[in-house]
Amino acid sequence: MAKISVVMPIYKVEKYLAKAIESVLNQTHKEIEVFLIDDGSPDNSGTICDDYAKKDNRIIVIHKQNEGAPAARNIAIDKSNGKYIYFIDSDDWIESTMLEKMHNLAENNTADLVVTGFCMEYYEKGKYVQYQNIIKDRVYSSQQDFRKEAYKYLNNSILSLPWNKLYLSKTIKEHKIRFPNKKWDDHHFNMEYLKYVNKVVMSDITMYHWYRSREGSETMINYQDPNMFEIRKDHFEHIKELYRYWNQSDSDSVNSINSYYIGRLFQCIQEISDNKEIKHKDKIKKIRQILNDKETNESLKNCNKLSFKFKILVLPMKVKSISMCLFFGKIVSYIRRFFPSLFIKIKEKEVHSAK
Repeated sequence: MAKISVVMPIYKVEKYLAKAIESVLNQTHKEIEVFLIDDGSPDNSGTICDDYAKKDNRIIVIHKQNEGAPAARNIAIDKSNGKYIYFIDSDDWIESTMLEKMHNLAENNTADLVVTGFCMEYYEKGKYVQYQNIIKDRVYSSQQDFRKEAYKYLNNSILSLPWNKLYLSKTIKEHKIRFPNKKWDDHHFNMEYLKYVNKVVMSDITMYHWYRSREGSETMINYQDPNMFEIRKDHFEHIKELYRYWNQSDSDSVNSINSYYIGRLFQCIQEISDNKEIKHKDKIKKIRQILNDKETNESLKNCNKLSFKFKILVLPMKVKSISMCLFFGKIVSYIRRFFPSLFIKIKEKEVHSAK
C-alpha cells in the first residue's frame, strides 16, 4: 500500500502540467501513488498524462468527461489506497521534500491532519514576485486544544485550502467526506473534515507554490460573480455549523468567525461596485440586500477582531450607507487596478497573513 495517494485534477493546463507532475514524481518520499484525473480537457493535457504514465508505474491516469475538479477529486478518493491523501492543483508545484516532511510530521505525532504554510506567486512588472504565508510550528495534541484556537487560522485561508494539508485517508472514507459540486468546494470539504480531527500539526514549511496570477493575466482575481453574497453566506453557514458541532462558542472564536465573515462581505461589496455588467440601480439593490440581511447585522455586532484598516472599510456597512459602500468599494478597486503591488501587499497582510 502506498503511504500517500497524491490526487491531481486536470483541465486545460498543458502549459503548466509537466512542472506540476514532475514536482510530485521528484519527491524524496517515493512511496506514493499519483492519480492524474483528466477531466475531459480539450487541450493536450490528457496526452501529457499518458506519456508520464508510461515512464512511471506509480501514476494512475483516469480520463473522464468534464464535470469539474470536485468530481475528479472524488473519483480519486474512491480509488486511493494510501494511508494519507494529498491534493495538488495541476498548475502549481511543490518542492522536493514537502511530502516527506509532511509524512514524518503525521507519523511522529500520530496526527489526523498536517497543515503547512505556502508561497503565493504573482506576475508583476515583467517578473514573478513571491509572498509567503507562514504559520508557526504547533502541535495540537488534543481535540479541544485545536478547537479553541482554530479561529486563528481561518482568516488567512489556511483552513480552507486543500493542497497545504496531508489528510488521513481513513477519516475521509469512514465519514464519507467528499468535495461538493459548488463554488469553492475545498472550503466545504475542509469544514467537514475538521469535525473529526483530534491531533493536528501546524508546520511553518512553505513548499507549495500557488500561482495567483501569471503573465498575461490580471494581478489579482476579482470574481465578478453577481451571486457572490449568497456563496459567501453559504460558506459562513458551514463555518457556524462546524462550531456548533464542536460546541465551541467562546468569545474569541465567535468574534473571529464574525470578523472573517464581515471582511468577506466587504469584498462582495467591492466586487459589486467594480462590476461593469451590473447596472447602478442593481448595485444599490444588491448592497441593500447585504446590509439588511439579519446575519450581516448580527456579525457586525460581533466582529471585534477586525484590523484597523478593515474597521475603516466596514464603517459604511455599520451605518448602512449604500453610497459610502459604493465609494469605498471603488477606491479599493482603483488601487487594485492602478497600484497592483500595493494592493497585493495590503491584501496579503490583512487577509492571508497568519494572526
